[in-house]
Amino acid sequence: MMITSFSLHAASLEIIRPLVKTVIEESEINVVVKVTNPEVSKVVFVDGMGREFHRDIKKEKLIYCQSMKAKMGNNSISVIAYKGTDVKESKTVEVYFRAELFGGVNEEPSGYRKHTFHTDKDEQLCKKCHNMISNTAKYVIPENAEDSTCYQCHKNLVNRAKSHAPAVNWLCTECHTGQSGEYNAGEGISKFSAPDPIMERCFNCHENIKEVWFARKSEHGPVRDGRCNRCHNPHSSNELFFTRKPLWDLCTTCHSEKANGAHVISSFIRDKSHPTQGKPDPSRPGRELVCSGCHDPHGSEGIFLLRSKGKTAFSICSRCHQK
Repeated sequence: MMITSFSLHAASLEIIRPLVKTVIEESEINVVVKVTNPEVSKVVFVDGMGREFHRDIKKEKLIYCQSMKAKMGNNSISVIAYKGTDVKESKTVEVYFRAELFGGVNEEPSGYRKHTFHTDKDEQLCKKCHNMISNTAKYVIPENAEDSTCYQCHKNLVNRAKSHAPAVNWLCTECHTGQSGEYNAGEGISKFSAPDPIMERCFNCHENIKEVWFARKSEHGPVRDGRCNRCHNPHSSNELFFTRKPLWDLCTTCHSEKANGAHVISSFIRDKSHPTQGKPDPSRPGRELVCSGCHDPHGSEGIFLLRSKGKTAFSICSRCHQK
């Protein structure tokens, strides 16, 4: 469908959320519109990939919403109001999905910023149809996911291949505490903001590893800064351990100088290389060789985050090379 923004009559349609030039950091957009013209019989929501969602207009109802997925980078979200088969009005809003670990979309364009939603004022728009109070008690999993008051609008967050237990069990407020942190203090706050750094919330469940990690000699930057969600998606992922990319791609996003696959021995043996991916890992049967086969991304007793306690890098080699 080709979308053109125009109006044939007095305003019939208002896009309330998202606001103009909004930044998001997850692949979900919730669009809220107000339909004021009684002649409108249908609205069509169109996401940034051209997919359509049709909603029939009901008498006495003004507010309509639609959850949809976003692609990384810019998304032009359109809503079209129809009277029968005739277009009454069309509105478009630009939304930018910022993905910190993906080149080209890791910074929003000038003029874009994040906008919070769950404030008392904004929630008034939704209360006729939605219960805006979280109904999940601490550590109590709803018997049915659909019973969670968060489910209807946010179910797309857990539809990837591997889901994180707190998210898929709708224990949302374990992380979404309404607080901010050092890295998101200037972005505004809502009833369900999550602090960044998030690590202290992670340790509520992963408490057995806190003392172990911080007693290690070698530190990894994201762990030291408490930014677990830099590498892991806290809701769901298509990757092992809920990482935001396959492991090798994830590591070489920051450590791009290691991407040639020769960094292990290239410094002292000319024209030789050691694989860093695409081969079986002798030390971990059934697993493919990746960076984490030799390095522990959460910290190590050895140098360079190596999974050994030796004082030289060669101490790790004997895990695979017995001679």
